[in-house]
Amino acid sequence: MKIKLAICAALGTASLCSAQNLFLQDYFFDTVASNLAQPVSIAFPSMNTQFVCEKNTGKLRVVTNGIAVGDAIDLAVTNDAEQGLLGVVLDPGFDRNGFAYLFYSRAATDGGAWLDDRVEKFLWNGVALSFVSTVMILGPHPDWENPGYHHGGYIKIGPDEKLYIQRGDMARYGCFEMNNNPNIIGAAACIYRINLDGTVPADNPFAAHPDASVKRMFLYGFRNGYGMTWDSQTGRMWYTENGPEVYDEINIGEAGMNSGWRLIMGPDDRNATYVQNNHTSYDEDDLIYLPGAFYRDPEFSYLTPIGITGIEFFNSDKYHPNERGDALILSTNLGRLMKLDLNVARDGFVLSGGLSDQVADNPAEVDSITIGTGWGGTTDGQIGPDGYMYVVSYSLGKVFRIRPKVETIVPGSFTMFRGSVLTGNLASLSVSDDNRLEMRPGPVFTNAEPPIQIILNATSPFSAPSSMSFMLESHASTSNIEQKISLYNFQTAAYEVLDTRTATTSDSTVVINVTTNVSRFVEAGTRNIRARVSYRATGAVFVYPWKARIDLASWTITR
Repeated sequence: MKIKLAICAALGTASLCSAQNLFLQDYFFDTVASNLAQPVSIAFPSMNTQFVCEKNTGKLRVVTNGIAVGDAIDLAVTNDAEQGLLGVVLDPGFDRNGFAYLFYSRAATDGGAWLDDRVEKFLWNGVALSFVSTVMILGPHPDWENPGYHHGGYIKIGPDEKLYIQRGDMARYGCFEMNNNPNIIGAAACIYRINLDGTVPADNPFAAHPDASVKRMFLYGFRNGYGMTWDSQTGRMWYTENGPEVYDEINIGEAGMNSGWRLIMGPDDRNATYVQNNHTSYDEDDLIYLPGAFYRDPEFSYLTPIGITGIEFFNSDKYHPNERGDALILSTNLGRLMKLDLNVARDGFVLSGGLSDQVADNPAEVDSITIGTGWGGTTDGQIGPDGYMYVVSYSLGKVFRIRPKVETIVPGSFTMFRGSVLTGNLASLSVSDDNRLEMRPGPVFTNAEPPIQIILNATSPFSAPSSMSFMLESHASTSNIEQKISLYNFQTAAYEVLDTRTATTSDSTVVINVTTNVSRFVEAGTRNIRARVSYRATGAVFVYPWKARIDLASWTITR
């Protein structure tokens, strides 16, 4: 990762500092946090709270409901070049144990001399983090100068509950990890995979190697990077890699892989030459292979480096089918968001025209996959617990969120005001699948009062929507049953009846549209919304107890 430290005017890069735009037609972005100092990475301890790493200050900021409420911890860090507080990830059991892991460049005081990089484990008590243990130390090497760049520092926990650590090459030229000398170990230029306590997983690809650093390696031949994720649809690992003067890469990461640096960048058949490989063309046969190692070409490359950083997938039902599952690509150089569509097997991208060779060779080809400009240098993108994509902008000091303009939401809870549930549960209300919530009448005080009344609760994504519709798929077990749908008006503190009809005896759908004064149905501050569905007999009913059944209830809300 090459982070742009200069102000925009000095960069001479118009797109990095131009007006912010998002070119996805049905989406918008909002600002989750601002006034942050060089934020680089994010994690989510709860629905409405984020941890944000500030690279240069060493502070892990706590942002709640859009406000930076304090610091979880303030670490003394070296902040020269690409050093600092670089990574945060939460334990898979965080909700139970409160453990978090941080990657940082340790110093005696902020801005002091670099001592080492380390991953440490901390305990969150709801207010602050406290030290628990050191998981891994990545220290200086006596045979190299240990510069301030190519430290990597991005950390993630995979679906296997192992900790993965991107480690740049640290300019340790001549080591086997950089495909130079099979007899020299640089303890760099790799992605590590370790247990959460720092020990070596028995199934690591090089676990039998005598060297402690090599035992921990998942893959090597890695120049530097600051982006790594797992596709939740396949469990496949993806990572980004920064090239020298040519070829930034997007790769599938596999155990035992040799990523090619410093002999190969970009597709092998491009025969890339650059300063670090002495302007010599190499191919995969020239690489150094540990037992079981292999080479794999990148799935996509940028001929002119963009300072590629984050990669994340729109794997959330918040996103429409056209975007769901696509890859978001971030960079520090262009101020752009880019999107790539995945193929059916999700092991590559759907590319055509000039991109069919899997390389963006010129600005026009980069333009063709650009979905946003003016975002500054972006470093991290992750799906939050609310299902939205969060994007961290280092140069703008902000965290953004990409959201659809129209959302369909289902009840988050329900209560039976009258009657009782026979079968089904909350999940029965969220999908049209014949797994219904079945209810029977309860006691009432007058014949006019419906003996079945269910209250449905949800949270609107918008405080002042322009339109709202409520949809109900339901039926009754017998004829002569009246169904009444009401929405709660928070301005009058009363339910407003919007539809009354005779319930059918097989599933039918009712859609109620509200286009004026929609905000009356949204509670100020909390954005709570509420619907009441009631049933009562209006004629002869020959079977008792009769039943009402709901297969799906939902709101569709437009910003």
